[in-house]
Amino acid sequence: MRKLDLSGFDKGNFGNNVEICCEEFISTGRFVLGDNVTIKAQKIVLGNNARIENDVMIRSLRGNMELFSMGDESLLGFNSQVLVPELKMGDYSQIFNSALVSGHKSVTIGHNCWVGQGAILNSAETLSIGNNVRMGGSQIWTHVASGELLEGSNFYNEAPVTIEDNVWLMGFGHTVVPGVTLARNSVIMAGSVVTRSTEAFKTYSGIPATDVTDKLPAWQQMTLDDKFVKLQEFTAEFVQQHPQYSGSVFCADNASMLAGQLKRGEPSLFFFKQTDLDDHVNNVHSVFDLTSKQYVKRRSDIEVSWVKFALGYRARFIPYDM
Repeated sequence: MRKLDLSGFDKGNFGNNVEICCEEFISTGRFVLGDNVTIKAQKIVLGNNARIENDVMIRSLRGNMELFSMGDESLLGFNSQVLVPELKMGDYSQIFNSALVSGHKSVTIGHNCWVGQGAILNSAETLSIGNNVRMGGSQIWTHVASGELLEGSNFYNEAPVTIEDNVWLMGFGHTVVPGVTLARNSVIMAGSVVTRSTEAFKTYSGIPATDVTDKLPAWQQMTLDDKFVKLQEFTAEFVQQHPQYSGSVFCADNASMLAGQLKRGEPSLFFFKQTDLDDHVNNVHSVFDLTSKQYVKRRSDIEVSWVKFALGYRARFIPYDM
């Protein structure tokens, strides 16, 4: 790998003592690297407005890191270490300060994820984290391997961990053991130790974590019509907070109801209860389909403002794979 001359990057905002070693560097927009940042990977991909804070080390535990990739508007917090052969983070995903991502296998993190300070993401085996996953300073382990086998230790295991879409590890202090799958929309209460795979839309708590959905139901049934009404409330709130976008946000059941508005030249937001996103890939607008929870990404100012407004707790959409 070669050390890059940073003076040639007009899109990069570099702090002091930054070192980048790679064979291929791709940036899709402006990015920020703080003081004392080191990245050593064969291929580096930084999305638009990706940000790495001060005192971050990114490399492999042994040999060369193959790929380090951060999506648009993503964050890697200060004093963090990434020591894996491959890390891929999606758009708007954030790993906050003092995190440790370490192991000999790949780590994949989807879009709109939030990983709190001091988290441990271990990848002795592969670790796969889906979209819209939220966790505090959790510990996710793909291995248990400190007992001495020669003396008869029963505690040895290396197995992948999968965390599916919309999982929420609420609060702080969770431990997830090797080999489990946290099913989509399952909720893990603070301080729990997850030793078995979970079921979708269930709530778990305790050591070991057990199903407490009857006492703490985390979700209510929402029809598509219910969701659309709620979405209209959120877009109205968005325009109220961002009056500069008044007249540029539209909601309708389907695209035919706004055919004229879709011919506008100014980038706008269109929210449809149901639409074929393939029909909208060639215009300038950000089009959101409520049925699939996907959108045609344009990276316009209005789109970025909306996604940041919505993704905390209101609504989370995933970029459409065009």
